[in-house]
Amino acid sequence: MLQKVHPSPTIQHVPLATLVLDVTTRNPGTKPNETFTYVDLSAVDQERKAIVGARALVGSEAPSRARQVICADDVLVSTVRPNLNGVALVPEDYDGAIASTGFCVLRPNRKLLDPVFLFQWVQSPAFVADMIRKATGASYPAVSDRIVQESLIPLPPLPEQRRIAAILDQADALRVKRREALAMLDEMAQAIFVEMFGDLRENALKWPIYPVSHYVSEFQGGKSLEANGDEISAKYRVLKISAVTGMMFRPTECKPLTDDYEPPSEHFVRPGDLLFSRANTTELVGAVAYVEETPPNLVLPDKLWRFVFRKPLSVDPLFIWALFQTPAVRDEIERRATGTSGSMKNISQGKLLALPTILPPLTKQREFTKRLRELQSVKVRQSFFAIEADSFFASLQHRAFTGTL
Repeated sequence: MLQKVHPSPTIQHVPLATLVLDVTTRNPGTKPNETFTYVDLSAVDQERKAIVGARALVGSEAPSRARQVICADDVLVSTVRPNLNGVALVPEDYDGAIASTGFCVLRPNRKLLDPVFLFQWVQSPAFVADMIRKATGASYPAVSDRIVQESLIPLPPLPEQRRIAAILDQADALRVKRREALAMLDEMAQAIFVEMFGDLRENALKWPIYPVSHYVSEFQGGKSLEANGDEISAKYRVLKISAVTGMMFRPTECKPLTDDYEPPSEHFVRPGDLLFSRANTTELVGAVAYVEETPPNLVLPDKLWRFVFRKPLSVDPLFIWALFQTPAVRDEIERRATGTSGSMKNISQGKLLALPTILPPLTKQREFTKRLRELQSVKVRQSFFAIEADSFFASLQHRAFTGTL
């Protein structure tokens, strides 16, 4: 149960630099045969705010950025793309690991600053907004260690910090449980697909194989548009590729268009559309999202395509949505995607239309869709609870750092 909240004393604001200790550095490359644990920027999960992908390397493999020695209870703050808030509290397991210089490593002076309080602060909207405001670089926004350390943190007395940290930790744990419940529902959907259709890499159930062109006549996209309209009054808005990267349609991921642009009717997003990301990172190119509902003023960009299914229908769009998330299809898409950039890959219509997939009978597809919709109705309810938990946490967070918790 959460502790009873009560007003806090007036909070002073202090530069982080006065509350943290120096961090030591070393070059693992000086010991080429010695193994070390490397925490790079991609090792921090931006949603979970945790280290999840650290790698074991030998010194001879050490990247030039592998320099900072981290300790348990350090707080890592990614200095690139501060809007993504890549932060983590270092657990005991990573004590002595080496972190990328892409992190600002904050080592709290425990006589002045509680590590969990600091960790909660660097997740706060106030801290994130401050970093976004001070970031430089249009295509690769970043802040320096100095900017992070010069930023101000509200600093109540140490016992009050611990009380606040404990309350926020409990509220955050509730959010984690809600997210885990949603993840379990996603895993159940994948399990239902495997139960009904098997492992597609083996196709032990001998489903017929057809190219995507057998059931899709074309992929229809929008235009590359200048999105610099008024945020409030814009008549039309264009989707970002992030509208589909979570495999769920997010209509709020969009940008305003100028009022002098009138989109053609075929560029508008419609209920029942199945959308496909033709360009993204290697892991995200080919992401799909099914549109249940959409505002009437959203249009497709050039990097998102709509499936145009052949008539009469031989597929259920929701079955195809699930099919395109299977490892077998994802691997094929990644293999066919091309691009010289290490961060952005593209797939052509020709390659996508030629991609081979299973095609079970439509009745079997609809049986799967029926079960999927039943599962999604549960997910909608769980999503509502997750939103409530997020709102509750945001309220507590605001009160915590304004002295009213």
